[in-house]
Amino acid sequence: MLNIALYDSRQFSSFIKKKKIAFVQPRIPDGNYLPNLGIMILASVLLKEGYEVKIFDENIHDDIENAILEYSPDIIGFTCVTAAIDNAARTAAIFKNKLSKVIIVVGGPHLSAVPKETFENYVSFDYGFVGEAEVSFLRFCEEFFYGNGKTDHIPGLVYRNKNVVFVNRAENFLEDITLDQLPFPAWHLLPMEEIFSKTTHGLFSRGKRIMPVMTTRGCPNYCGFCCRVMGFKFRKQSLDKVLAEVQWLYDTYKIDEIYFEDDTFTQDPERAHALLDGIISLKLPIYVKFANGLRADKVDRLLLEKMKAAGVYWVGFGIESGSMHTQKLMRKFLDLELAAKNVKLAKQMGFKVGSNCIIGYPGETLKSIKDSIAYFLKLHLDSFAVVTCVPFPGTTAWQVCEKNSWFTDRAKKYENYWFEVFKVTPLIETPYLTAKDLSRAIFWVYVRFYFLNPKRLFLVARLVIKKKVVSINFFPFRNWLRILRGNSISLPSNGVE
Repeated sequence: MLNIALYDSRQFSSFIKKKKIAFVQPRIPDGNYLPNLGIMILASVLLKEGYEVKIFDENIHDDIENAILEYSPDIIGFTCVTAAIDNAARTAAIFKNKLSKVIIVVGGPHLSAVPKETFENYVSFDYGFVGEAEVSFLRFCEEFFYGNGKTDHIPGLVYRNKNVVFVNRAENFLEDITLDQLPFPAWHLLPMEEIFSKTTHGLFSRGKRIMPVMTTRGCPNYCGFCCRVMGFKFRKQSLDKVLAEVQWLYDTYKIDEIYFEDDTFTQDPERAHALLDGIISLKLPIYVKFANGLRADKVDRLLLEKMKAAGVYWVGFGIESGSMHTQKLMRKFLDLELAAKNVKLAKQMGFKVGSNCIIGYPGETLKSIKDSIAYFLKLHLDSFAVVTCVPFPGTTAWQVCEKNSWFTDRAKKYENYWFEVFKVTPLIETPYLTAKDLSRAIFWVYVRFYFLNPKRLFLVARLVIKKKVVSINFFPFRNWLRILRGNSISLPSNGVE
């Protein structure tokens, strides 16, 4: 039995005696919103050591600039995906101008992928942290403020010395025992009722008070479109801690749904079964969703039965492409035949089933796009996301595009690096596929899958109206017709419900 007092950061704040830290979550306009687990865990780590911490999330706070200026922190830390890095740097420059002594630090997927480039291009950042920062950032704060001030030896630190950028080699990723010692996220630092009202992920949700939980880190797969900032090694928290966190969330915040954020929940089948058994044993009136999806060839009837008993109602399969040619390019190597069988099985068992498709992976052809779409349309999915390939820095897709000069003009701006469901201007153009080809394919698929299906169209409309989080740049109707009439890919008509 865990001693919850050792993990509940609300009980740490009474020991505040050190410097003030502000963490900033920049706005990301991708239509989904879940509070950032990374900075919430970092906040708990710092609270436990006596620091004062506040969280400023642009997705829920209207005017973070004045709020942070009023708080006047000693350190402002930004967590950045690629789409947020430009905005974060601009905001950081404002704070450096108005708070003369503030230290600006940055972390997150983008910095971890291209640390040297980030510090060469954005002078408003003073320090950065590559990879997992629960240990390194705390060590930085202790030595900078309460030690001898020398920090250039800290693993994973990015810094400048006489305008030269240095990137220290990061230590190994946190092991299981260290993950178990981390406190629960400091959710009390956020306006939780507002969080509950804005949390959304995809078309399907059952609960009204939804919270994310991550039970594992790392992924041993080699998918070419993935940043993999948590490394290849699969690491896991103990089931006792995971179940204690779920129970704590229910007791403290009256949650009614859990979104598990693991990258590869089924990587360890025995553990997956044990965790589901544990959720069932808690007997809580909650729903369960695996927000990052499941590998479609790593489930079976027994696992799905346990998922059903644990409160899972929607299954998202990360198929990515229905073309074996593209699967090989992506290094996904999914068993498409087994995946299709498992989609059918899940639907027969009463699950809502969704999947996603990436179009335009470097090297993909018109034929492989047609093969992929034909595959997906035969699955009779309840939800389906089609996006162009986003070549995030550090990925294999990025390296291939950089080597072959396959980036479009939009790819020069990092603010375009996000999965906009209705995006019509791809970041990649190759000798095999033009940007126009990709735009036509995506529009046609969405028209066929959603706009010609009243039930699915209703789900999209409900999400837009109720959540007000999806910004869809609809073309005038004549442009839609022009795209459909001029469709050069001749997408298959079979398989659509």
